[in-house]
Amino acid sequence: MVDIYLNVHGSQVPFLSISNSDLRYVMFCICGARGDLSATPDSPPVDYDNTSLANVIYYYSPSGNVSCSLNGGITSTSQTVRRYNFREEFEGDCDAAHLIPHSKGDEYIDKVVRDRSPPYHPSPSISEIDDVRNGVLLSKDVHSMLSGGRVAFLKTPNYGLEPTDIRRLEPVDQGPAPTEHITLQQLKKPEGLGLLHPATGVLHGAHMDALFQGTGSPLPPAIILDYIYGVAAYTCWRSRQGDDDVHAVMKSYRREHYAYIPPRRPSSNDDDDAHGPDPPTSLQRRPYMSIRRGGVMATAMDELNSVLMSLQGITPQEVANRREKRMEEEELKAQDASRSKVMEWMKTRDVGGS
Repeated sequence: MVDIYLNVHGSQVPFLSISNSDLRYVMFCICGARGDLSATPDSPPVDYDNTSLANVIYYYSPSGNVSCSLNGGITSTSQTVRRYNFREEFEGDCDAAHLIPHSKGDEYIDKVVRDRSPPYHPSPSISEIDDVRNGVLLSKDVHSMLSGGRVAFLKTPNYGLEPTDIRRLEPVDQGPAPTEHITLQQLKKPEGLGLLHPATGVLHGAHMDALFQGTGSPLPPAIILDYIYGVAAYTCWRSRQGDDDVHAVMKSYRREHYAYIPPRRPSSNDDDDAHGPDPPTSLQRRPYMSIRRGGVMATAMDELNSVLMSLQGITPQEVANRREKRMEEEELKAQDASRSKVMEWMKTRDVGGS
């Protein structure tokens, strides 16, 4: 195993404990910025071609700005036609699953894509949480594993990995070998890989190439898959060294410095895939069972966001000021909307009485 440390609030803190063929790629997915590993906090990068990255401690230094959000608790507005279209893209007995949980909202996914775009060419424009590129159709078992951070989609080739670096089960009858692979990767070492069949291998710990089928909807872009891979990696591999690890340090820091920040207003959309009343329609919709998932990944995103804010030097006061400003803006918008409705009602009344 390899322990990776990050500089959090001026101290080197245990961040990940991991066994992986390319540690830089994992840290890139987490931070949204490429960087290097070094044997000490101040030493030059290791020689990746001639160094066996195993059973040692390394320190990761991002080479660019890490991606974080001052509005970690952003949520969407009420359900829209686009949200129903998201579900209607998918048919069958599977779950229409968000990659970035629905509870994070439109502004959150827009900021993730914009802030993490520099390494991706071309970078997509995604500003709606219900964009079909933020969704996949999964069996209920795999949806549960994805929502719990136990599996993630790994697209190769990428910044540090080639398709041949990933030991996987190939789909049956997939046709010609693809040049790009999107692999549903277990974040723990699979066992008995050679004895498993592709139809059931993922449920037993195998890495599986995903065979995407559909009606022409675009595939999830690498920028979304990498982000979710990073969050899942943090969820599964974060260091667990007691009071000194990153989870304990950030929990103590938030308790000490964030207690006075006003809480975000509750939203009916806070549970991923919570389903409200259908809009008026003459068409009969297929019954949909509500699946309240996404809590594990959404919570990991918030905790990881706190770590990345500390790397950027963002203070709790900035968070408090931004949240207070947002609450004031929301209140003004609500007042303007109420005022407009009153004015429209008065105009209708005047026309009717003249």
